[in-house]
Amino acid sequence: MFVVRNTFFLTLNIICVHVTNCQISQCPPMEYQLRDESQVINITSPYYPGFYATGTNCRYRVTAPPDHKVILSCRYELFPNICDSESFFISLDGDFQFRDAERYCSSSQMTRTSHFRSMSIAYYSSFAGTKVRGRFFCHAFAQPQQCDCGWSPDLRVTNGQESLKHEFPSVVALRDLYASQRLFCGGSIISHRHIVTAAHCVENRRNLSNIVAYVGYHDLMNDNESLYANQYRIQSIIIHPSYTTAATEGNSDIALLVTSTPIEWSRGVGPICLPWLQRNELFPYVTVDVIGWGTTSFAGSKSNVLQKVQLMILENHICQQQYNNSIMASQICTFDYRGLGQDSCQYDSGGPLIYRQSYHILLGVVSYGQSCGRRYAVGVNTRITSHLSWLWAYTQDDVCVK
Repeated sequence: MFVVRNTFFLTLNIICVHVTNCQISQCPPMEYQLRDESQVINITSPYYPGFYATGTNCRYRVTAPPDHKVILSCRYELFPNICDSESFFISLDGDFQFRDAERYCSSSQMTRTSHFRSMSIAYYSSFAGTKVRGRFFCHAFAQPQQCDCGWSPDLRVTNGQESLKHEFPSVVALRDLYASQRLFCGGSIISHRHIVTAAHCVENRRNLSNIVAYVGYHDLMNDNESLYANQYRIQSIIIHPSYTTAATEGNSDIALLVTSTPIEWSRGVGPICLPWLQRNELFPYVTVDVIGWGTTSFAGSKSNVLQKVQLMILENHICQQQYNNSIMASQICTFDYRGLGQDSCQYDSGGPLIYRQSYHILLGVVSYGQSCGRRYAVGVNTRITSHLSWLWAYTQDDVCVK
C-alpha cells in the first residue's frame, strides 16, 4: 500500500475542470446519507466485482447524522502498482474537491474515521490501456461523536498580526447585508445553534433577515479561500435582561444569536468551550487572544483578514482606576501589557477573549474601551463566568461541558 498526501490534487482538479476530460458524466457524484448507527452502506466501483472503465473517475460522499462520525472500511485493487496511473482518494473532511485528501495506490485495505460527519472517496484512472484496471469495495457506518469544543488546527485588532488560517474555528463575523458598513461586530460559536456576542451589537438590529453570521472565514473578501467557509441566517436574538448602557448599573453587555439552521462542524468551524470548570476563577494576569476583523487603528479601515492580539487580564480594582470606579464584577478588563498599542477596536465588539489551554476557552466578550491603539490601553469586556447560568438557561444540553 502506498499513501501520498496533498501531492496530486491540483493535477486532478485541473483535469476535472472539463467534464468530458474526466468522463464524470459516466459517473455523477454520489451522495449517501446514513440514517442512524444501525445502517451500513456499501459503496463499490462501477461494474464491481469487475473492473471500472479505464480513463474515468468517480466521486462519492457519505454523511452521518449530526454529532456522529463516519467509519469507512475499504478494499481496493489498483493495477499497475504506480501512482501515476490509478489512484484511490479519501477526504476525511468530506471535501468533493479533495484538497485535503489522502491518496492510495497499489492494492490493500484500510479503515478510516472522518474528522466530523462526512467523508468523501474517489478513484482516478488517468489513461486507457489493456494493463490498467482497478476496483474497490467499501462499507460505511455511523458512530457517535463525543462532545468536543475549543479545538484549533494549530494548538481585527489594532496593531495586531494576521491569524493563521482556521486558527480560531469559533470566531464569527456578523454582517448586515444591506448596510454600507457590512461588518458590524464579532461573535463566538458555543453550540450548533448559538452564537455569543455583545448586546450593544444587536440591540437595535430588529430586522433579522439582514443579519448573516460568517463562519470559517479568514479573508472576508474571498468566499472561495476557505474549505470551511459558510454563512448562516439568524432566527432570533436574546439579549440579557440586565443589559443597560449605564456601566454603573451592571451592564451585562451580552446576547445570544440563534441561527436558523444548525452550524456544521469542521476543522475550521466549531464551538469554543465555556469556562464551566473555572467558573470561580478571576484569571488575573492571564494572557488572552483578542480576535476580530475590526479597524486596524482608531477610525481607520477594517481588516479583510482575521487579526489577533495578545492582551493581559487586569485585576478589576486596577481597571477601576482607569474608568472612575465604574467597573463591575461582571466585567473583565484587558491590558496592552507590552505597550505595543495593541487593542480591540471598532467593529471588534462582540468578539472573544480566548484563553489558550489544551483547548480554547471563552473568558470574555469585547464590550468597550478607550481610544484603541493607545499604548498600554485598558479595554472592558463582559465576563463569561458571571453569565454562565444565563447562557445555560438557553443552551443547556446543546453546549459541550468540558
